[in-house]
Amino acid sequence: MPDAHQSRLRTSLQRKVRATLPLCALLAANQLAAGERVISHAELTDKLSGFWIGQLLGNYIGFPFENKYVDDPVPVLVDRVYTADYDGDPDLEINRRDRRGHIPVIASALRGAFSDDDTDIEFVTLHAVEKYGLDLTYPEITQMWKTHINDFIWVANREARNLMDLGLVAPDTGRKQNNKHWFQIDPQLVNEIWSAFYPGMTAKAAERALWGARITNDDWGTHPTIAYGVMISAAFFERDVNRLVAMAVEAVPDEGPFAEGIRDVVQWHSQHEDWRATRKRIHDKYYTYRKGTYEAPVSVVSSLVNGLTGIMAVLYGEGDYMKTVGIATSAGYDCDNQAATTGGLIGVLNGLSGLGDRALRLTRELPAWTTWDKPFNDQYVNITRDEVRLRTPIGEIVDRIAAIAKKAILEQGGRMEMRDGEVVYIVQSDL
Repeated sequence: MPDAHQSRLRTSLQRKVRATLPLCALLAANQLAAGERVISHAELTDKLSGFWIGQLLGNYIGFPFENKYVDDPVPVLVDRVYTADYDGDPDLEINRRDRRGHIPVIASALRGAFSDDDTDIEFVTLHAVEKYGLDLTYPEITQMWKTHINDFIWVANREARNLMDLGLVAPDTGRKQNNKHWFQIDPQLVNEIWSAFYPGMTAKAAERALWGARITNDDWGTHPTIAYGVMISAAFFERDVNRLVAMAVEAVPDEGPFAEGIRDVVQWHSQHEDWRATRKRIHDKYYTYRKGTYEAPVSVVSSLVNGLTGIMAVLYGEGDYMKTVGIATSAGYDCDNQAATTGGLIGVLNGLSGLGDRALRLTRELPAWTTWDKPFNDQYVNITRDEVRLRTPIGEIVDRIAAIAKKAILEQGGRMEMRDGEVVYIVQSDL
């Protein structure tokens, strides 16, 4: 993205995010020298733990139902990791023939959480930023993809990777004329880590998330990535999910069906107490979206319906982890992705310590034949990415993300101080 475009995006996002603040909060922010926000290192670490573990658990809760429910949602609110034996409910449609229906067995055998595209492409991005810096370039990320990302990828990610083998370099790998899947779900589930790198710096988080989205997608296919990028970054300091969604509404470019859709979801949320009524309206209008002579491509893995059901889950979930992830899963479509993304968002909002007893218990009781003392046994097991370490402690991943976030805070004009014997960061935030 050209520098001028980046500057315009940053200015627009800052203006739109500030427009969502009440006047008293805006005046207070102005008195804080350009909106300084304070977060301790301990709190940052807790929120980043919630981010990573929240994504993992959301992924596993949604995995058994991935692409099983399209016309109608799952008839129950999913509140556990279901398995292929249906947990006593034979009426549920569950993926039975692969790992998606046998998560506890695989977790038990691997002795930890296992990688999937909801986290493993972000893991490669983490390695890329550690190697090249926060301003890594498209040629650099293209080379990282060619080295590490070769299998266990689908639709827009798969097409982009194939185009790299033909000599194309991002963002040409995501352009409409090259990537036939430019509108699919891929970027909104693989770029959340940019928000973790830029806590409270929503414009910069959105800018870099959009940069990542263009590896695989184009046009409005990138818009959900902007929305989630802003919300996750803001959630380090903002706990009101309605405010978070309002920020996303303002940040998304006005053109395209996703902009129309996110505004519709906000309105429908105000009209319907039951999320299933809003889900029906999403499906009726946006699964086969038409406006005049324009028709959006129809797909169960489209960024449009999947992005909108995620926004719906955030609103109706009201900041509760299990409720949010349960709605994101039960809404159907490519639901493990919405469950992971919204799970990461609520993990940031509440921190790992605020994820809730039910969620934390699931992270320890996931394996089939034992229980763990720590969430997912503090192990992230890579079974999908080439030339990446097999086993990495989750605590180490969190520390590595925190180290990059510290660097980003300082690069963006923030500072670090000691207060009452505790390390704190003063973030130059645009909230």
